[in-house]
Amino acid sequence: MKRVALFGLLIILLVTVAVASEPVKVFPSFFDWRVIENEPVNNYPVLAIARVIDGDTFEAWIHIAPRLAYFVDVRVDGVDTPETDVAYKEEGTRVTAIVAKFLADAAEIRIRLTGYSFARWVCVVTIDGRDLATWIKENKLTKADLCPDE
Repeated sequence: MKRVALFGLLIILLVTVAVASEPVKVFPSFFDWRVIENEPVNNYPVLAIARVIDGDTFEAWIHIAPRLAYFVDVRVDGVDTPETDVAYKEEGTRVTAIVAKFLADAAEIRIRLTGYSFARWVCVVTIDGRDLATWIKENKLTKADLCPDE
């Protein structure tokens, strides 16, 4: 009886988490496997953005092999933006919202793994053929531009 009760609670927990988490963006290619079955290695298409943590980090479902997706924290290589939980919280929150909108408006996002940092993938992120790090620098959303004292 205890096993059945624990299993029931686990199911309720999983359903609650699934309903409560809304992805920022789900890309149409997620549903059309013919589009992504023969992707080149290390140029992964992003299937869905689950959450934008701050301006240079987000959680995403990526396509890593035919019919195989993987959930990963992505850290944008080559740029540093203000954090959302420290001294420059307002700037960090504003940059996070701007980057989240840019990601949500994208037709296609791809990542190329360059390394690892604190259990995150450090990646070159390409949005509709444009480098995200370059876009952040051009729009003066970096920590150096917004937080000169740090």
